[in-house]
Amino acid sequence: MSMMQERQMESPLHFLPRLSAILDREIWMKRDDANGDILTVGNKKRKLQYLLTDAIRNGADTVITTGGLNSNHARATAAMAIQLGLKPILVLGGHKPENKSGNYLLNHYMGVDVVFSGASTQKEMGQALNQQAEKVKAEGLRPYVIGVGGSNGLGSLGYVDAYYELKEQAAEKRVQFDWLFASAGSGGTIAGLIYGCYLHKDATRIVGVSSWLKTADIKIQIESCLHEAASLKDDERKLQLDHLPVYLHDEYIGEGYGYPTDGGMEALHLLASKEAILLDHVYTAKAMAGCIDYIRKEIVKPAEKVLFWHTGGTPGLFAISG
Repeated sequence: MSMMQERQMESPLHFLPRLSAILDREIWMKRDDANGDILTVGNKKRKLQYLLTDAIRNGADTVITTGGLNSNHARATAAMAIQLGLKPILVLGGHKPENKSGNYLLNHYMGVDVVFSGASTQKEMGQALNQQAEKVKAEGLRPYVIGVGGSNGLGSLGYVDAYYELKEQAAEKRVQFDWLFASAGSGGTIAGLIYGCYLHKDATRIVGVSSWLKTADIKIQIESCLHEAASLKDDERKLQLDHLPVYLHDEYIGEGYGYPTDGGMEALHLLASKEAILLDHVYTAKAMAGCIDYIRKEIVKPAEKVLFWHTGGTPGLFAISG
């Protein structure tokens, strides 16, 4: 089966009865945490199916990407590259830790080459990524470089597909969503959802909860992905977030990327104890905290239906305690 054919894989759409009863709203979840095995699960898979297909078409034998120590994207890229017979190299920010846990431990078990760049910003990680690519080229390999989160127009097309998938499932279950909440990390996932929603002419309001970038910065990245994705579909329209029912938030980040928040941990324990669904402290718990906040403030009205898009990332949870 080719990567393009494999893209037809679906993730479940579930109603959350106990959470709905507690919050007095009809809440559903799109389970991209349940779209594959533990090494490739999550939103990264949808983007990587496009990106790695492109790598193979371009004759690459090596895939290089970057991220933080416990990057879900880096782990998923390594796993899918291995499954396709490609050599993965991860250029991670920061410095080599004393102990292995979470995604870093999984990378170790897979035998992935990991380079620690000491980088602390997205710009620095990008520079280290390009330097590693030049080094690999000098060694005679043919690298394919994937930026932070796999977030570009091509990767975002995976979530345009995902929105189409959602529409089919929602029609079968006879439900229409007034709100869609999702984590906004590097921008590619939510850009694809926004574009898919736009193409369907849906009035669904999309809320993106940033996990590390300020609102102005994540907006720039999302619009860049939107424009690239539209160009790949020969769509000349220049979508502007200010003209769409999209709301971006950075106030749920807390101390910064990877740091748990009180609201996020409350959401994590609530979903685990009431629905036996695990969120992760970096992305989905903070996004769910935003969703719960919207409901408690009655921005989401009692009669309105909510979809929470679970983007996966649970292995990163095992890098923290309690």
